[in-house]
Amino acid sequence: MKRILLAALAAAVLPLAAQADDLSYTYLQAGYDAAHNDNSGRDTHGWSGDGSVAVGEHFQVLGGFSHSDRDLPNNPNANVNAWRLGGGFHTPVSGKTDFVADVDYHQASVDGVSSDTKRYSGELGVRSALAPKFEGWALAGYSHDHDPNGVGRNNGEVFGKLGGQYKFTKNWGLVAEGRLAENDRGIFIGPRVSF
Repeated sequence: MKRILLAALAAAVLPLAAQADDLSYTYLQAGYDAAHNDNSGRDTHGWSGDGSVAVGEHFQVLGGFSHSDRDLPNNPNANVNAWRLGGGFHTPVSGKTDFVADVDYHQASVDGVSSDTKRYSGELGVRSALAPKFEGWALAGYSHDHDPNGVGRNNGEVFGKLGGQYKFTKNWGLVAEGRLAENDRGIFIGPRVSF
């Protein structure tokens, strides 16, 4: 009787252990965003919400919205509202690691400025289940901004991202990500719910 009970318990627990290493491409996250630009000395602080929906086995649709306060020369607490929409591809390169590639379009409006800043970006890298409750990612990318008002940049920029998620449960986790480029850097931290 004990052997049957132990076998049933092992059969129930083993699938849960395997699921802990899964990388979910369907999630919602929200949290604190901050950035600093070395050239202008401007800081940005606010919140953002992002999501991803898996479409098929290897693709995902990405989107998000953010609201922040940015230090501008004539407006030290300008409200910036931004949204982004994009898509991505992922495929396994090992049992616990995926190659990932994303592209997106980003548009931001600033209070008191007549036209929007537009950004196109792409990134690629790896995402890996490093431990049963922790995953990490490293990405390199390129973005190009078009700002008709001169508030932002009108050029291209290479950047890198390094991030991770600690999973409290299969569905809930805490995400932290850093972004580093030639002239600016930023952080994001907040909860994520995965489906």
